[in-house]
Amino acid sequence: MRLTQWTDYSLRVLMYCAACDGREHPPTVNEIAEAHGISRSHLTKIVMILASCGWIATTRGRGGGLRLLKPANELTLGEIVRQTETDLTLVECFDKKNNTCRLDGYCRLKDALYKAMKGFFDVLDGVTLADLLAPVATSKAHAGLLPHLIPIQLASLKMPKKAPASTVPAATAKRPPAARKPAKAKAG
Repeated sequence: MRLTQWTDYSLRVLMYCAACDGREHPPTVNEIAEAHGISRSHLTKIVMILASCGWIATTRGRGGGLRLLKPANELTLGEIVRQTETDLTLVECFDKKNNTCRLDGYCRLKDALYKAMKGFFDVLDGVTLADLLAPVATSKAHAGLLPHLIPIQLASLKMPKKAPASTVPAATAKRPPAARKPAKAKAG
């Protein structure tokens, strides 16, 4: 089973909005599209659907952007996946209307796949959007950062300004390393 790109991008938008909750200026479609390398026009369509589901509010104009309508700890992955996936029919026999399988009623595949999908959704129903934002980084390079949100966090970090070259004391200025002289060979 594979989630559609639509669901993947929907999850990214919702996670991004949750990660930016409380920020002075809410994230925009352009910001999210740039952070994830996604087409702006495609993401706009997804945002419209997420808004129609009642998960986000969109505000146009200066100071506008996207905000979660529900707290991140109340929105489950199961709810999101059920609404954004268009076809959860794993095999033909799941669709009573169009089922032509001659083994239907005689094989146990349908039951096994049904139980597997139920287990899949049981897990997703127990995971909230807020759970996805818990820090998991173990790398020293990204300690304290959320790996999937590093572009968001790095973009919001303020880097210290470098001092102009003329104000750097001569003693601390970088000098090129001295050229090494080849060692003299010892006479044997």
